[in-house]
Amino acid sequence: MGVVCCLFLMTLAILVWYALFRYVPYWWNIIAFKDFQWGLGFWRSPWIGLGNFRALFKDPEFLKVLRNTVVISGMKLLVSFPFPILLAILLNEVLSAAFRKTIQTITFIPFFISWVIYASILFSLLSPSAGMLNFLLKALGMKPIYFLASPAWFRPILVVSDLLKNSGYYTVIYMAALAGVDEEIYEASICDGANLFQRIRHITLPGIAPVITILFILKLGQVLTVDFEQVYILYNPMVYEVGDVIDTFNYRQGIQGGRFSYTTALGLFNSTIGFIMVLSSNWILKKITDNGLW
Repeated sequence: MGVVCCLFLMTLAILVWYALFRYVPYWWNIIAFKDFQWGLGFWRSPWIGLGNFRALFKDPEFLKVLRNTVVISGMKLLVSFPFPILLAILLNEVLSAAFRKTIQTITFIPFFISWVIYASILFSLLSPSAGMLNFLLKALGMKPIYFLASPAWFRPILVVSDLLKNSGYYTVIYMAALAGVDEEIYEASICDGANLFQRIRHITLPGIAPVITILFILKLGQVLTVDFEQVYILYNPMVYEVGDVIDTFNYRQGIQGGRFSYTTALGLFNSTIGFIMVLSSNWILKKITDNGLW
């Protein structure tokens, strides 16, 4: 009885936290439809309907950051999403358990490092004066490159750094899914003469297909959400043209500029697009693969 009460209290604490910090704040989205002013307060600020949304879509700066967000998010989806799947499949075929666990540990460790520390490592590696990469370029007779201030290099750096930091985490998820595949199926396929690629195609991929589908849907739901901490730490005014995204734009306009109604409208737009993407992608993938969130 004591254990049940303890578990109930733990669950209650989580529900209270979600209610206070996830559901109650939804009510404040109403200022997206108001011209919020500190002096008038939440209730007395004038109602302007869709005025903030019209201002949002007429703002050329917003259209630029929207394009940057979609491009960067799309690049991450194309590169960072399939890589952990490939790595999990390769590790699953490795016979040495010690080697497999070593690779998993090495790739998983960066996930626990904060972006602040991770960025400092990138600054050290990519520094135009003392960075290891530019040192190699100089040794090859090439000119040093200021990677983090180059519009041509900034987006690839975001994608590669995200890949190296987070791929280990998703690899563990796929490896856990593969652990649930019956080994007897592999043994039977080998007895039937199936080669490595046939086993991957007909056993491994179907075994993790539900997990791939769920993670893909969740990724699509975050198509307008690029890791704020990563971009904010790495970018600078020289790469705003290609690196400024919705989250950093929202921060500058809302926290620094005090345009709370405008940025609330932007956040509501972002959430609505994510919700639509989750629903539509789930419906489509459910029809195609019979796997989905529900």
